[in-house]
Amino acid sequence: MSDLLQSLLLALLFFCGTGILIGSSRRWMTGLLALQYVEVFLFVSISWPLEIAVVKLVAGWMASAVLFLTYQNMIEAEPESWFAANPPGTAFKGFAALLVGLSVYSLVPLALRWFLGATSQQVLGGLWLLGLGLLQLVLSRDSLRIIIGLLTVLSGFEILYATLEASVLMTGLLAILNIGFAFLGAYLLIASNLEENP
Repeated sequence: MSDLLQSLLLALLFFCGTGILIGSSRRWMTGLLALQYVEVFLFVSISWPLEIAVVKLVAGWMASAVLFLTYQNMIEAEPESWFAANPPGTAFKGFAALLVGLSVYSLVPLALRWFLGATSQQVLGGLWLLGLGLLQLVLSRDSLRIIIGLLTVLSGFEILYATLEASVLMTGLLAILNIGFAFLGAYLLIASNLEENP
């Protein structure tokens, strides 16, 4: 894959990760999560054979579908606009994402020494998703956002791990972990909805 195409994928990954963090609509969040898994698949396919890398895409889409279908069937009012919830909170999250991006960018030369077979775009994308996922976990109390934060951290780890080793067993375990987190999120969404609407 050419450097230009990897850079375009990286820019799209930045858009998706930041959109998940600052967006308020659950539809947008799960849609961007599904798009993020396409980019994870493309970054992983640089280092792995296509038939192994496609497992990441299928597991990610299944996790996104489980989360989407769970809250779609719940009775709950949701803001229609992407940024409808809390503009001051949105600005803070955007600024925090910018700081994470600058920190991650400064770590790339050091990380390239650890991940010898990786391109700088793969390392930057993996570290970016790790940072944004951790930021999502720190700033959120909503169960859907926490699960999406965990899935984002796991996606960043998968990009970085793919540059080190192509293990079929580890690929299967990570796919099971992705789907397991999605079912955990579905359970937490249903449990919190039952508490609010007995």
